[in-house]
Amino acid sequence: MIFLRLLFWPVVLLPALFWAWQSLHEPPPASVLPDGARLQWGECWFEHPWWRPVHCGHLTTAPEPGATPPSFDLPVVYIPQYFWRREGPPTLYIAGGPGGSAWLGDGDMDFWLDWADQAGWPGDLVLYDQRGVGLSQPKLECPELQALRRELLPLPLPTEEAYRRVREATRACHDRLRAEGIDLARFTTRNNAADAIDLMRSMGLAHWNLYGVSYGTRVALEVLRQDSAQVHAAVLDSPYPPQVNPELADAWLLQRSFELFGRICDLVEDCGQTSAELDALLEKAFARVEREKIRLSVPDPVSGQDLAVVYDQDDLAWLLFEAMYQWEALPGLPDSVRALADGRLDSAMRSLIRDSVDTLLDNSVSDAVASSVDCHDAGAVDLREAKRELVRYPRAAPVKRFDWQYHVCRYWASGEADPDFRTAVQSDVPTLILVGEFDPVTPPEWADVAAEGLSHASVFVFPAVGHGVLDSHVCASDLVRAFLDRPQAPRPPACLERL
Repeated sequence: MIFLRLLFWPVVLLPALFWAWQSLHEPPPASVLPDGARLQWGECWFEHPWWRPVHCGHLTTAPEPGATPPSFDLPVVYIPQYFWRREGPPTLYIAGGPGGSAWLGDGDMDFWLDWADQAGWPGDLVLYDQRGVGLSQPKLECPELQALRRELLPLPLPTEEAYRRVREATRACHDRLRAEGIDLARFTTRNNAADAIDLMRSMGLAHWNLYGVSYGTRVALEVLRQDSAQVHAAVLDSPYPPQVNPELADAWLLQRSFELFGRICDLVEDCGQTSAELDALLEKAFARVEREKIRLSVPDPVSGQDLAVVYDQDDLAWLLFEAMYQWEALPGLPDSVRALADGRLDSAMRSLIRDSVDTLLDNSVSDAVASSVDCHDAGAVDLREAKRELVRYPRAAPVKRFDWQYHVCRYWASGEADPDFRTAVQSDVPTLILVGEFDPVTPPEWADVAAEGLSHASVFVFPAVGHGVLDSHVCASDLVRAFLDRPQAPRPPACLERL
């Protein structure tokens, strides 16, 4: 009898405690909006610890009668902050791209749970995939282009021949999607922003925060343009404002990455070389690679088997550009380039090439969505203006000389945004802007452009940091946490004094 009494209380209390724990971390109730968009909570498609509350659902976007498909299904993951830490509205995380997913697959959620705990934001975290990418349905893909990339890796083709084959594969994807009835003009930043607003409104929230990284900042800015009233605060990490045209800026950005290489010794105590010496070293490496090529084998990211790779001078230029994303790789770049100039390939350069191949063959990025968004946002490129950019940036000109002639936006039929889309966003929402000094693709100058119409914006440039500041510097994490805690009057973290 005593044993039964002892057993009784755990049997009764444990389920009650579990129910109370879950109820304290319930997501907001889902609803249907007047435009027809609707959110539904359901079972998660991944495993997670039983004690860690996580909620999953799907947003059906506002229907467009007569369109194929009439709506999109966007996966949503809601990670509650522990109830004793919850002191602010939820934050919507807007992933980069365009065409990039938020990584919501079965093998990715351990990362997000750890990330949410380490970030320590005062509110819940909302993750979702944008239309056409990741786990959204339908997903737009270009298998024609993915197959060609794999085919071209071991082939030392003349540069223009490679461009021609890429254009053929991309156009084949475009024509197939059009034949299937897909309206490519539905994949735009303005539609992505409208979906984000519908997602948060479908939870009945009075206010929410925004965190956007890279292309996600452009979506966040468009959310501010469309619906500032319900945004409590916004964080723009590595901003990509709508006023800039990435294709016309590409020559400048590439040449800037060469110039940043010349400054790396400013970051390394035992480097001991001037900018002029590093520039000369880089030119020597380019010449050596153009004569002899880089030839090696790397593991296929899909099969794990050896994959032959041939890199020429143009490939090396973009490899250095990509290396600027990774702040931890910067100090070792001079030694790697010196090895190339001497006809050797060191382990750091091998690692960079392997990462580059993994990214190139990664199918988590939708080429079709990327082309649709970029071409719609920027509009057609004027070839005369493009040629002027090549004259202005002669170091990048040999690499960029065929880009605009074969550019996807010359035939990709996704329409063109109204001119007012490419104007500064006007908003008085408290906004924190983070950018890395060595960011190759969203440079510090663009942070100032993004802030033009934001009356309560603060810009922080992090020295020696590349793309994606929050995940690159511990002080950025402290800064964002302090800002989201009190957006109107944040307390600057002590680490800022040590930058």
